[in-house]
Amino acid sequence: MPHVLEVADRIHIHRLGRRLAVTDPKQYIMSAAVAFMIGAKAPPEAALAA
Repeated sequence: MPHVLEVADRIHIHRLGRRLAVTDPKQYIMSAAVAFMIGAKAPPEAALAA
C-alpha cells in the first residue's frame, strides 16, 4: 500500500467487489484509504465512483 500511494497518480478503492471511489493518492494517507475499503469511513462525495 505505501508504494501504491507513492507512485500512483490515482487509486481506485474497492469495497465488497465494487469500485467505491477514485481518489488522488496525494490527498489521503494510507489509513484513510484502508478505512474506505473496510467501511469504517465514507469517502467524500467528490471521490465516489459513478
